[in-house]
Amino acid sequence: MKAKHLLIVISLFLLSGTLAAQDSATSRTRAFQVSFITPLGSNGINSWNVTNKVSLNILAGYAGGVRGVEFTGLVSVLRNNLNGAQFAGLGNIVLNEARGAQFAGLMNINAGISKGFQTAGLLNINAGATSSCMVAGFMNLATGGKATMLSGFTNINAGADKGAQITGFANINSGKLHGVQLAGFFNYAGKLSGVQIGTFNYVDSLEHGVPIGFLSFVRNGYMAFELSTTETLYGVMSFKTGTRKFYNILSVGGGYRNDLSLFAWGYGLGTLIPLAKKVDLGIEGLCYQVNEGEWFTNRLNLLNKISLTAAWNIQKHLTIFGGPSWNVTVSDVLDETGDPIVPNIAPWEVFNETTDNGYNVQMYPGFTAGIRF
Repeated sequence: MKAKHLLIVISLFLLSGTLAAQDSATSRTRAFQVSFITPLGSNGINSWNVTNKVSLNILAGYAGGVRGVEFTGLVSVLRNNLNGAQFAGLGNIVLNEARGAQFAGLMNINAGISKGFQTAGLLNINAGATSSCMVAGFMNLATGGKATMLSGFTNINAGADKGAQITGFANINSGKLHGVQLAGFFNYAGKLSGVQIGTFNYVDSLEHGVPIGFLSFVRNGYMAFELSTTETLYGVMSFKTGTRKFYNILSVGGGYRNDLSLFAWGYGLGTLIPLAKKVDLGIEGLCYQVNEGEWFTNRLNLLNKISLTAAWNIQKHLTIFGGPSWNVTVSDVLDETGDPIVPNIAPWEVFNETTDNGYNVQMYPGFTAGIRF
């Protein structure tokens, strides 16, 4: 039998099922239905009024609902509710409530309440209240609820959320997040009561918790500008941002040693521990690349500093601070042409050793003192 003849036979069979369904459509729940593409199926033109316990769509189907399980070659659309599981080669679309599990090669879209589990190769979208786990290769989008979102690129939640957002690139929650955001690049939260972990973090209003990353900005958090001096860098400017529990430091400084000017730029992390009403204990770690006699030295020349400072808050936006530090320098002993060089960072040392792989390490005590705005 030729393929076109087989297709005609299948079509006549489905059409006969369609006509039979029209005559016997007394029940809105059926144990089983099969269709090629709605309405060419056993439920006929009444498909969108029928809830099926077991549903099989060769290409695509449009039904009233599913209370059990549905398998579809391409796309399935439910007019009302899902209570069970859907499997589709391309996509599942539920125009009302979805309670259960959805598996799609491309996307899952729910217009109402969603409770359960969703996984899609590209995209999951929940337009109603969500209480589910959403796993997508590219993006998850929800309007609020309690969701655990895992995606390769982006998670977006436009409402209050109690759960976790984990993605390779960016998480965005424009409402209130009670939970965790973990992203390879960027996290945003309107209100945060939890933890953010990412390269860059932004919080519009922090209620409880902490953002952790390379740079974190919190509108009602901690932000300060400092002018300070140390035993190595005589003038230092630093910008601090994040929270008092955990903040990032961007710093530049300059000094002079052995007839060479020193210019350094660095990055660090810190925390402030309250000791009294106007007194804080600061613990900071910084790493500077020190450039000797030029704006950029094309070799390893690091100054690593750990400082412990006492800070007195004179006024609301004015603080003086000072305390001891411990310094460790790590420098190449050969320049770009292979000639030996003498490191010039340390003003003195209590430890000085050159390793077998060509690095000079020096250690020495020091101090930090300054004013903070």
